[in-house]
Amino acid sequence: MIEKLHIENLGPIGNVDIEFGDLTFVVGPQASGKTLALETLKLAIDNKAIINVLNKNNYLTGKVDNVLNLYYGKGLANMWRPETRIEFDGNPFEKKDLAPNVGMSNPTESVFYIPAQRVTSIMEGAGKSFSSYSTETPFVNRMYGDVMQRFIQNGIDKQPVLFPKSTRLKSQMRRRFNDSIYHGAKVELDESDMQRRIVLRVGESKLPVTGWSAGQREFTPLLLGMYCLTGAPQKILRNQDYSIVIIEEPEMGLHPKAIIDVLLQILELVQGEKGQQGSKHRYQVIVSTHSSLFLDFAWAFNKIKTISDSRIRDNALCELLEIGGDAQMMKMLTGVFDKKIRTCYLGKDNGKVFTSSEDISSLDVWDDNSAVSEWGGMTSFATRATNVLSSNVLNYD
Repeated sequence: MIEKLHIENLGPIGNVDIEFGDLTFVVGPQASGKTLALETLKLAIDNKAIINVLNKNNYLTGKVDNVLNLYYGKGLANMWRPETRIEFDGNPFEKKDLAPNVGMSNPTESVFYIPAQRVTSIMEGAGKSFSSYSTETPFVNRMYGDVMQRFIQNGIDKQPVLFPKSTRLKSQMRRRFNDSIYHGAKVELDESDMQRRIVLRVGESKLPVTGWSAGQREFTPLLLGMYCLTGAPQKILRNQDYSIVIIEEPEMGLHPKAIIDVLLQILELVQGEKGQQGSKHRYQVIVSTHSSLFLDFAWAFNKIKTISDSRIRDNALCELLEIGGDAQMMKMLTGVFDKKIRTCYLGKDNGKVFTSSEDISSLDVWDDNSAVSEWGGMTSFATRATNVLSSNVLNYD
């Protein structure tokens, strides 16, 4: 499990430290460097496997700047300046670490990355292979698109139905996603146009991706990513190789009820599911988000965690997540209070040019530091609205 990432002078990032828990939320405004920081974490950990993928796709990796351009996107190698410093868990990561692979026949990845722009991987219904993307597209997007394309072309268990799928996700989670997102529709693979495409079956109708609701369109590639991480390993992806999962903006297009369901699925990844040998395969999960719901949960979770009576504590969590008396869901969450949840804020405060970071894990609303008390800006409007009402409307009445 990784504990800390330190980045100095990389692109818009000035000085960033992120401390990780079992589940970590990374927040901050747009263009604050969240994606860059998380992409860099994957590069630092998986650089040998990344170069191996580039080599297999016949890209020129003999120069380090080529690797950086192919990873971050064409023209972005210059983000790495002479004064750039990167460390994870105290281990320095330097440009020389991106030298060509020598003596490594098939290095494996440890970080499974679900990017924010994942919907582009299914927009035409058929998916896109790694090499079909422009070199301006970041590596993590191309890699995820390639996984989606293999899903669509190969299906699961040679069956055309992708959702609901009895061999992926717990039945309770399938029901929740059906109720909050699909509402009885099925995600299927269709071959009627002589090419396998992903469609949504609603009754007798088959809707192309462009005809789906925004939530269905945004959630489905996230769902397929969850499929990669749950259930028995498959040819598409060996989930036992991965220990860290990064998910960008899982809330996109979703109603709060659906976001709670996504949160539950994330908690299952953190908890781990029982493997064939009886052990649990757990993931360390990192989520970048613009949704205050995740921080609402983190704040409540850490408060509930302090309750000494385990029965009251468990009931409070179940009530918070709308589980009710579902025994299987409660079993899934057994031991979750042993997990550590952290929150980090990235931003350019006080007119600064470069991004800095703060650990705001306490989420203390009484903290003098507004980054902490306003949860990285998540609650600033609500606070301002309350103040405006109290000083104007209520006094006027």
